[in-house]
Amino acid sequence: MPEQQGSGMASVVHAHGEGVRDWQRRAPYAAVAWSLVYAALGVYWAVGGRGFPYTPEAASDITGPVIGRFGPAVVWIVVAMVGIPAAAVGAAMLRGVRGGVLRPLLITAGALLAGVLLLLMTALNLLVKFGYVPYAVLNLFTGAKFGRTYLESLTQWATIHQLLCLIGGFLWLAATVYYARRSGGACLYCGRRDGPEGWQRPNQAARWGRIAVHVAMVAPVFYALTRCAWALGFPLGMSEEFLRRGQERGMWIAGLSLATFGLAGALLMLGLVQRWGEVFPRWMIGLAGHRVPIALAVVPASLVSVLLIVGGIALWSSLGQMVAALTALGAKGLGLIVDVFFQVGPTLLFPVWGVALSVATLAYYYRRRGPCSVCGRGASDDVGEPATGYPDRLQFCHGEPRASDSGVRS
Repeated sequence: MPEQQGSGMASVVHAHGEGVRDWQRRAPYAAVAWSLVYAALGVYWAVGGRGFPYTPEAASDITGPVIGRFGPAVVWIVVAMVGIPAAAVGAAMLRGVRGGVLRPLLITAGALLAGVLLLLMTALNLLVKFGYVPYAVLNLFTGAKFGRTYLESLTQWATIHQLLCLIGGFLWLAATVYYARRSGGACLYCGRRDGPEGWQRPNQAARWGRIAVHVAMVAPVFYALTRCAWALGFPLGMSEEFLRRGQERGMWIAGLSLATFGLAGALLMLGLVQRWGEVFPRWMIGLAGHRVPIALAVVPASLVSVLLIVGGIALWSSLGQMVAALTALGAKGLGLIVDVFFQVGPTLLFPVWGVALSVATLAYYYRRRGPCSVCGRGASDDVGEPATGYPDRLQFCHGEPRASDSGVRS
């Protein structure tokens, strides 16, 4: 590549060029590639190949993907649609189609694809496996059987397929965001447009972000309260007999591990609205005083929020089965209501926890993102307007550089 004309243009190419910041341009290609791979898997299953994840047996499992409960016809339609048709949607996005009703149709299709992959084709057992990570690690160090069983479960095809769908869902979400920005005249990097930022302004985001964090903390605290009570021998919302059976099987110790992990998550959520979530505290030797990378908070929080919503959907769709199981154990009347409240109630709040966490994460991102290094918006006194210090970078705001401006050739 020839030498650039002027230091300003060199900095433009650096901001636009290869690296982590260029994920917006790569996401649609990755999403299309993912759909083509999944289409090949669908053909393999259709001709009798092994490993089809939505068998009738899996459909009756409350920890399995929700899509399996809609029956084989719906399952095969969804498996087909996330393959070649989805790749065609991605190709249209890459071509920048935006005329008439096509833009809202493509955005809607991309959002639906991401939603189906993230929320219906993944399952509650992914959240369970994630929650048991600390307990499994402890068991691996002590040589207990649970640690080995946990590792084996991670290599099962059902788990691998759900992880594949999780990756596909995030890829399609990123591809849809890219297309919406590109076709809507927004900056490809930060998503800002000309004009005031409104509810996305840092001070506004801090306000609704705090509310979201407080809402999100209700579920893990309630969940931990019940599990700690059972681990300590208090039959909160259950019979003495059932409590003893759980103690004999070690159920409540495992539950205590989940409760501890949930409380740790609640503490970390506070970092989304506290200073130590922006700057590493003094006790973190080697990192103290350094700014916390935004992605270090946003990426894991986004993943956990999706898993919580998935788990909540699965639990709500199985509420009838769980109530029937409690009834079979002899619970009825007011006793049944109490049992449902303490045994099932905390997990029924998982969707609220997940949605609130995702909102808090978005607020954290808006609060910390600062001026855009590509378009310059967010750096001036008029929030949302391009800053005067970024004249050469503005050409990259809406897509590829203009040939007349560059002197830049590959």
